[in-house]
Amino acid sequence: MNCIKRKISEIEVDGLRAELSSEPSFIMEYVEHKVERAGDLVIVGYLVDDHDVQNPLEDCDGMGSIFTSHRHYGRHREMQKAMGLDSEWKLDLYLDSVMQEAHRELMHMMRTEYQSDFVAFIMECAHDLDMSRDEAIEYFVQDFTGQHPYQEASWLTVKVNETTDWETLLTNAWRLCRKVGNAGDPYAVSLDCYDHGGQVWSLAGAGMQCQFDTARGAGVWVPDDVLRDDLDEIRKANGLDAARAKAVEYASQALESYNDWLSGDCYGVVVDVFVAERDRLKRIEESSIWGHIGRRWAEKAMIEEVRSISACAIAKAA
Repeated sequence: MNCIKRKISEIEVDGLRAELSSEPSFIMEYVEHKVERAGDLVIVGYLVDDHDVQNPLEDCDGMGSIFTSHRHYGRHREMQKAMGLDSEWKLDLYLDSVMQEAHRELMHMMRTEYQSDFVAFIMECAHDLDMSRDEAIEYFVQDFTGQHPYQEASWLTVKVNETTDWETLLTNAWRLCRKVGNAGDPYAVSLDCYDHGGQVWSLAGAGMQCQFDTARGAGVWVPDDVLRDDLDEIRKANGLDAARAKAVEYASQALESYNDWLSGDCYGVVVDVFVAERDRLKRIEESSIWGHIGRRWAEKAMIEEVRSISACAIAKAA
């Protein structure tokens, strides 16, 4: 018959030995057990390794998401979309917002710098091609933006191209739209990733900057629906810069939990309740709460849980 051997751990309280219900994490070599007494009861709290904690970015609301350009990552499009890039990682110049902004700039130029030429072109189209004003303007726009590839460019397009072209207007429009939050995700936060035997994510330029193992701009953090609603309210009240500053704060908080999870810094809190029996402490009750990410949060939860159980024991005895 095969038997599974369970490692037994003990703790000594006031000279009495007590067998714990679970194997403490190695971290308990550096953290003191939380011990409280409630009448005849001895309550002991400690941390246990939790190997089944879900990815906090996927399992928790209010954490956001990380999209990365890593070659083994299957969701590159989300990162590209968040950054306002196309499928080739170039500026997506054909976003509706970008096209509209470039068109506005083109029309502004025609009504200011090229006003006399523009009027002459419209009159020429009316005389030679029997076009209305609106038809002449549309004809020029299509000509300038390359929608008539198989015909000779108009003289007005040739003249305007001496100082700028449609791609330049689109590029400038993309930069403006990105700045004001109309290209890509307005709250996206650029991230670096240090990868050497394990990953550590950081805000761009803020983490370990190794020339060999740090990939700069390797990913972006974006808010989930819960955080986006909050950021939209901040943007409405205080402007986009304030909302983006808050997004950086949210991203930093999310990275702290995500890095703890990646490194396995995850714990369950176990509380055992003992009563004295001759020269030992007899365990009469045990409880556990799992899924704590990060040592300092787990320690805080351990202290609170022991105090809660101790208070309940005192209330029952009263």
